[in-house]
Amino acid sequence: MKSKNKMWSGRFESAMAKSMIDLSFSLDIDKELLEEDIQGSLAHGKGLVEAGVISKKEYAKIAAGLQSILAAANKGKNLWNKGDEDIHMAVERVLTEKIGSLGKKIHTGRSRNDQVATDFKLYMRHKAIDVLGRILELQKIVYELAKKHKGRLMPGYTHLQQAQPIQFSHYWMSLFFALERDKKRLSNFLALHNECPLGSGAMAGSAFSYNRKTVAKELGFGGISANSIDAVSHRDMALEFLSDLSIIGSALSRYAEDMVIWSTSEFGFLTLHDKFSSGSSMMPQKKNPDSMELIRGKAGRLIGNFTAMFTLVKGAPLTYSRDLQEDKLPVFDSVKTILACLQVFGEALESAAWNFENMEKKMLPALLATDLADLLVESGTPFRDAHHIVGNLVGIAAKRGVNFTELPELPQLRKKLTFAYSVSRRDIEGGTGKKSLDAQLKKAEKLLLM
Repeated sequence: MKSKNKMWSGRFESAMAKSMIDLSFSLDIDKELLEEDIQGSLAHGKGLVEAGVISKKEYAKIAAGLQSILAAANKGKNLWNKGDEDIHMAVERVLTEKIGSLGKKIHTGRSRNDQVATDFKLYMRHKAIDVLGRILELQKIVYELAKKHKGRLMPGYTHLQQAQPIQFSHYWMSLFFALERDKKRLSNFLALHNECPLGSGAMAGSAFSYNRKTVAKELGFGGISANSIDAVSHRDMALEFLSDLSIIGSALSRYAEDMVIWSTSEFGFLTLHDKFSSGSSMMPQKKNPDSMELIRGKAGRLIGNFTAMFTLVKGAPLTYSRDLQEDKLPVFDSVKTILACLQVFGEALESAAWNFENMEKKMLPALLATDLADLLVESGTPFRDAHHIVGNLVGIAAKRGVNFTELPELPQLRKKLTFAYSVSRRDIEGGTGKKSLDAQLKKAEKLLLM
């Protein structure tokens, strides 16, 4: 039985086994690349015109056919069939059915290797811009929250133990600047991976000398890949993208963890809106912070996708092996996951109700221990001695069951030991003091306008 796959059937006398089809066909996954595949083919066609491979008239017909495929798919029309191995072959088949044998010319001088590499690069670049936009939206929410609640105090934690008094706004500005680094990472990613692979062919380059720079410019790339083997074989762009998305997810996970803890009755710092909570199928009183828990869990998924990609590429020989077909699903999944996490986190944060009175009630006098040590230093006591003295006082207070600020042994410095005074002392750049926080907000405002 002669192979039915007209794209590469010349060498084969039998059709592919059903089991092999089930294992290898990827249309259900890579149809996500439809828009980029059409975009790449349109640019490739222009290159073929310039090289004299096809005429302008032929290109016009090809372009119209490709655009009609995209338009029909966007309207929900099912154009694909069970014999389509992937989106690239599916598009070529449909194009040929629409415009006849002319459709077979679009693949001239191109391999699926450089075609897929180009499509995938375009996809990641498009999605990186989408993620950047979503990060900016979250930054605006964080900035407005911090600006609105300037002056509100809360206990700051290390090791989940109360450590020092801080401004509520100072805590949230830490997320703002972490997100700013995420934006820089993605901007660097876009600047670094800005070369077009088209023209690299299967691995040795195309035999048709169309102007690769013209094609690259048409697709929005800043230049062309310098080496055809490198262009079709390496997946460091996908690795870097997955790494960047994992870093964003892990940061969101940490803040989500705090919000889960803060929403407990033991803390009572916040109440998530009902839209971002859920109940229990058994216990009617429950209101669970599911939005934050899901974001926390999705971070593991993002890291898993990054790990899967690294495992995939580490043993794949150059230039191309079919292993690399598995490179797309982790990226597609991570993109959808991080976009959802960023949006949900922002909306949950924006709609949360904050209990500042409870935050202040929970603040323990022991938060001022470092301030007492600092005051002793200012009076001439070496810091290590001051640290020992205050530590001893805290231990004595714990044995007596009182707050250390109530001890009769405490010197006259007691009057200065207030949470507001503690915060005001830390006005160094980047600290939690008022001037420092104002500077952070001013810097954030400038960054949001850039």
